[in-house]
Amino acid sequence: MKINAMFSALLISSALFLSACDSTDTADTGNATKILDGKASIVLPEGFVKMPKDLMDKKYTNPGQRPQEAWYVESEGGKVTLAFAVTENRVTEALLPQVMTALKTQMNTFSPVVSEMTIDGKKMARLEMTTPGVDAKIFNVMQISSMDGKMMISTFNATEDIKDKYAQAGKDSLSTLKY
Repeated sequence: MKINAMFSALLISSALFLSACDSTDTADTGNATKILDGKASIVLPEGFVKMPKDLMDKKYTNPGQRPQEAWYVESEGGKVTLAFAVTENRVTEALLPQVMTALKTQMNTFSPVVSEMTIDGKKMARLEMTTPGVDAKIFNVMQISSMDGKMMISTFNATEDIKDKYAQAGKDSLSTLKY
């Protein structure tokens, strides 16, 4: 019982800490951009524009792993992106911890850090890690949630050389996801 109470307190304080660190305020919700055919919205960091299909095809070469939508900073040449996909995989909020445990195990080589949070009343989980890329290491934030009973994957990534410039804005943006 004590462990459950301590875990609950830790989870609540973590969620409060994350919301306190969120630099967005209620005025920012007026700047939300509709994504995924209007099914969701997010406040994008300044400078992000929708990635054209030809660039998406080049950046995400495996069609089975290509997001439905991606946004990027054009001047950075695709080195920083936010991407969104709703898969056919059935997942509920109650299953998120199991999904994240499996992902953490699968990505163990990259020393992922997992966190859980509540955003707009919905439970979500994040996995942060740095992975090798073709030309540079890539900082990744993968946010998993349940949207209409299906797994929603929202990602932020940036190459190591520009991570410090964009990482906080990317994470803050993911914290504004609504659906």
